[in-house]
Amino acid sequence: MSKYGFTLKENPNMPEEKKKERGGVIPYYINDGEILMMFMKPSNKKYGGENFQIAKGKIEDGETPIEGAFREAKEELGLFGPNVVQSDSLGRFGQIHVFIAKIKDPDMFGDTTDETGAVTWWTPNQFDSQGRSWQKPIVRAAVRKIKKLEGLDENTRTMDRYRRASL
Repeated sequence: MSKYGFTLKENPNMPEEKKKERGGVIPYYINDGEILMMFMKPSNKKYGGENFQIAKGKIEDGETPIEGAFREAKEELGLFGPNVVQSDSLGRFGQIHVFIAKIKDPDMFGDTTDETGAVTWWTPNQFDSQGRSWQKPIVRAAVRKIKKLEGLDENTRTMDRYRRASL
Protein backbone atom coordinates (compact mmCIF):
# COMPACT_ATOMS: atom_id res chain seq x y z
CA MET A 1 0.00 0.00 0.00
CA SER A 2 1.40 3.40 -0.96
CA LYS A 3 1.02 6.63 0.95
CA TYR A 4 -1.84 7.43 -1.44
CA GLY A 5 -3.96 4.53 -0.14
CA PHE A 6 -3.60 2.20 -3.08
CA THR A 7 -1.02 -0.25 -4.36
CA LEU A 8 1.20 0.97 -7.16
CA LYS A 9 1.82 -1.71 -9.75
CA GLU A 10 4.37 -1.66 -12.50
CA ASN A 11 3.24 -2.51 -15.98
CA PRO A 12 4.66 -6.03 -16.53
CA ASN A 13 4.67 -5.45 -20.30
CA MET A 14 6.80 -2.30 -20.10
CA PRO A 15 10.29 -2.89 -21.52
CA GLU A 16 13.18 -2.43 -19.07
CA GLU A 17 14.43 0.44 -21.24
CA LYS A 18 11.24 2.43 -20.53
CA LYS A 19 11.42 1.79 -16.78
CA LYS A 20 14.67 3.72 -16.48
CA GLU A 21 14.46 7.22 -15.06
CA ARG A 22 15.00 10.10 -17.43
CA GLY A 23 15.94 13.73 -17.06
CA GLY A 24 14.95 16.69 -19.19
CA VAL A 25 15.58 20.43 -19.36
CA ILE A 26 13.53 23.27 -20.82
CA PRO A 27 15.81 26.27 -21.40
CA TYR A 28 13.98 29.60 -21.49
CA TYR A 29 14.45 33.33 -21.68
CA ILE A 30 12.13 36.32 -21.54
CA ASN A 31 11.94 38.60 -24.57
CA ASP A 32 9.81 41.72 -24.28
CA GLY A 33 7.71 40.11 -21.53
CA GLU A 34 7.17 36.89 -23.52
CA ILE A 35 8.49 33.45 -22.55
CA LEU A 36 10.51 31.64 -25.22
CA MET A 37 11.48 28.01 -24.63
CA MET A 38 13.90 25.76 -26.51
CA PHE A 39 12.79 22.39 -27.85
CA MET A 40 14.41 19.75 -30.02
CA LYS A 41 13.18 17.60 -32.88
CA PRO A 42 14.77 14.15 -33.09
CA SER A 43 16.70 13.26 -36.24
CA ASN A 44 14.96 9.88 -36.32
CA LYS A 45 11.56 8.67 -35.05
CA LYS A 46 13.32 6.04 -32.92
CA TYR A 47 14.71 8.88 -30.76
CA GLY A 48 11.24 10.01 -29.73
CA GLY A 49 8.87 10.86 -32.53
CA GLU A 50 8.50 13.46 -35.24
CA ASN A 51 7.44 16.51 -33.23
CA PHE A 52 9.45 19.09 -31.35
CA GLN A 53 9.79 18.08 -27.70
CA ILE A 54 11.60 18.55 -24.42
CA ALA A 55 15.27 17.55 -24.57
CA LYS A 56 15.47 14.48 -22.35
CA GLY A 57 17.15 11.14 -21.95
CA LYS A 58 18.20 8.35 -19.62
CA ILE A 59 19.87 9.14 -16.34
CA GLU A 60 23.07 7.11 -16.31
CA ASP A 61 24.23 5.03 -13.34
CA GLY A 62 25.89 7.30 -10.79
CA GLU A 63 24.19 10.48 -12.05
CA THR A 64 21.68 12.50 -10.10
CA PRO A 65 18.51 13.53 -11.98
CA ILE A 66 19.81 17.08 -12.47
CA GLU A 67 23.20 15.85 -13.73
CA GLY A 68 21.54 13.50 -16.22
CA ALA A 69 19.08 16.15 -17.36
CA PHE A 70 21.76 18.75 -18.02
CA ARG A 71 24.04 16.23 -19.75
CA GLU A 72 21.14 15.42 -22.08
CA ALA A 73 20.51 19.16 -22.64
CA LYS A 74 24.16 19.60 -23.59
CA GLU A 75 23.99 16.65 -26.01
CA GLU A 76 20.60 17.42 -27.57
CA LEU A 77 20.51 21.24 -27.41
CA GLY A 78 24.14 22.29 -27.08
CA LEU A 79 23.40 23.96 -23.73
CA PHE A 80 26.54 25.26 -21.95
CA GLY A 81 26.62 25.48 -18.16
CA PRO A 82 27.96 29.08 -18.20
CA ASN A 83 24.88 30.11 -20.23
CA VAL A 84 22.55 29.08 -17.38
CA VAL A 85 21.55 31.91 -15.04
CA GLN A 86 19.27 29.83 -12.83
CA SER A 87 17.79 26.34 -12.85
CA ASP A 88 14.83 24.99 -10.95
CA SER A 89 13.19 21.61 -10.63
CA LEU A 90 9.77 21.46 -12.23
CA GLY A 91 9.13 18.02 -10.77
CA ARG A 92 8.83 14.42 -11.76
CA PHE A 93 6.38 13.42 -14.46
CA GLY A 94 6.20 9.64 -14.57
CA GLN A 95 9.80 8.54 -15.09
CA ILE A 96 11.01 11.99 -16.20
CA HIS A 97 12.62 14.55 -13.86
CA VAL A 98 12.12 17.92 -15.56
CA PHE A 99 14.07 21.11 -14.91
CA ILE A 100 13.73 24.63 -16.27
CA ALA A 101 16.83 26.71 -16.98
CA LYS A 102 16.87 30.46 -17.47
CA ILE A 103 19.62 31.28 -19.94
CA LYS A 104 21.73 34.39 -20.57
CA ASP A 105 22.05 34.34 -24.35
CA PRO A 106 19.71 32.49 -26.73
CA ASP A 107 22.50 32.38 -29.32
CA MET A 108 25.14 30.84 -27.02
CA PHE A 109 24.57 27.14 -27.71
CA GLY A 110 27.04 24.60 -29.05
CA ASP A 111 26.78 21.64 -31.39
CA THR A 112 24.32 18.82 -30.79
CA THR A 113 24.63 15.07 -31.25
CA ASP A 114 23.29 13.20 -34.25
CA GLU A 115 20.10 12.40 -32.29
CA THR A 116 18.98 16.01 -32.81
CA GLY A 117 17.51 16.95 -36.16
CA ALA A 118 16.66 20.55 -35.24
CA VAL A 119 16.22 22.93 -32.32
CA THR A 120 13.83 25.85 -32.05
CA TRP A 121 12.74 28.65 -29.74
CA TRP A 122 8.98 28.61 -29.33
CA THR A 123 6.41 30.45 -27.29
CA PRO A 124 4.26 28.24 -25.08
CA ASN A 125 1.38 28.67 -27.54
CA GLN A 126 3.51 27.43 -30.42
CA PHE A 127 4.44 24.32 -28.44
CA ASP A 128 0.82 23.80 -27.45
CA SER A 129 -0.22 23.78 -31.10
CA GLN A 130 2.72 21.86 -32.61
CA GLY A 131 4.71 20.11 -29.87
CA ARG A 132 4.68 16.50 -28.75
CA SER A 133 1.19 15.93 -27.37
CA TRP A 134 1.94 14.05 -24.13
CA GLN A 135 4.46 16.74 -23.11
CA LYS A 136 2.00 19.65 -23.39
CA PRO A 137 0.89 19.43 -19.72
CA ILE A 138 4.56 19.46 -18.66
CA VAL A 139 5.22 22.58 -20.72
CA ARG A 140 2.11 24.25 -19.27
CA ALA A 141 3.42 23.48 -15.77
CA ALA A 142 6.78 24.99 -16.77
CA VAL A 143 5.04 28.15 -17.98
CA ARG A 144 3.19 28.53 -14.67
CA LYS A 145 6.45 28.14 -12.72
CA ILE A 146 8.37 30.54 -14.99
CA LYS A 147 5.64 33.17 -14.68
CA LYS A 148 5.80 32.86 -10.91
CA LEU A 149 9.63 33.03 -10.82
CA GLU A 150 9.78 35.94 -13.25
CA GLY A 151 6.82 37.86 -11.82
CA LEU A 152 4.95 37.60 -15.13
CA ASP A 153 1.25 37.44 -15.67
CA GLU A 154 -1.13 38.63 -18.38
CA ASN A 155 -1.28 42.10 -16.80
CA THR A 156 2.53 42.37 -16.83
CA ARG A 157 2.69 41.99 -20.62
CA THR A 158 -0.18 44.45 -21.09
CA MET A 159 1.46 47.00 -18.78
CA ASP A 160 4.85 46.61 -20.52
CA ARG A 161 3.22 47.31 -23.89
CA TYR A 162 1.37 50.30 -22.42
CA ARG A 163 4.59 51.73 -20.94
CA ARG A 164 6.48 51.37 -24.24
CA ALA A 165 3.63 53.00 -26.16
CA SER A 166 3.59 55.97 -23.78
CA LEU A 167 7.35 56.66 -24.04
